[in-house]
Amino acid sequence: MIDLTQKSLPNTIEVNGRLFSIYTDFRIWMRFEISLMEHRNAKEIPVDYLFKNERPVYCNVRDLLAFSRPKRELPRPVRGTSDEIVLDYKQDADLIFAAFLQQYGIDLMDVEELHWHKFLALLHGLKDTKLDEIMGYRCYTKQRDKHIDPYEELKEAWRLERPLDEEEQAELDEFNRLFGGE
Repeated sequence: MIDLTQKSLPNTIEVNGRLFSIYTDFRIWMRFEISLMEHRNAKEIPVDYLFKNERPVYCNVRDLLAFSRPKRELPRPVRGTSDEIVLDYKQDADLIFAAFLQQYGIDLMDVEELHWHKFLALLHGLKDTKLDEIMGYRCYTKQRDKHIDPYEELKEAWRLERPLDEEEQAELDEFNRLFGGE
C-alpha cells in the first residue's frame, strides 16, 4: 500500500535486521512473482537479480513478499472468498499491457521505470478493462444461499474502520488485560 505521507517509496528490504538495496522496477518484481508460481514447490528460487549491490547470505521468501505483496487493509476478506488464482503475470501479460494503455495511457513497453508499488496501485485501480472482466470471471462463485446480499458483502469488504474513542479504547485495553488478548 502506498503511503502518501512519505516523499518516496521503499527501495530496500530488511533481512535479519539489515537493509539491502533492491531494484524496484515492475518488470523485476513481475519476474519474481512469475518465478514464485513456476517454482512453488522448490526449496529455493533465484533472487540475486532483485538486489542492487550486496545480497543477503540467506533470504527468506517472506522478506521478499513483504515488498512484493504489500499489505492492503481494503478490501477485507469476506465469507466465501476464493483462493482461486485470478491473475498470472506471464499468461495475462497482453491483457495487463492493454489495460494500462486503455485506462491510463501508459505503454508498459516504453515506460523507462515504474516502481512496483505504483504498478500495483494502478493494477488494483483498473476498471472496465478486459483484464478486469476476466479476473471477475476467475473469482466468480455461485451463490448457494439466496439470503446473501452481494452488496452487503461488498460493503463489509470495503468498510472503513472508525477509530475508537478514549472510553472504548480503555474498555478494550481492560478486556485484553483480563483475558490475555493483544
